Amino acid sequence: MSHSAPMLANFEALPEMLTAKDLEAFLQIDRKTIYSYAERGLIPYIRIESNLRFSKHRVLQWLEERSFQPRPVNGKGAKRQ
Repeated sequence: MSHSAPMLANFEALPEMLTAKDLEAFLQIDRKTIYSYAERGLIPYIRIESNLRFSKHRVLQWLEERSFQPRPVNGKGAKRQ
């Protein structure tokens, strides 16, 4: 089982549209930082008048696109120079 399985189970329990407060709890990132990311176009969001909402599936895709995948080491694909 991967380390992300419990995180994804919690994520699936969230509503389809998330508030910054929902993301703050899930991502453990301060709400001000989330709003800053949205303002700078770094995280996908939907504006409804003065309110920001976040599609949980678009946020999950955004996270996957930014996830670090280590390179294989010691003869398993990595080349030493």
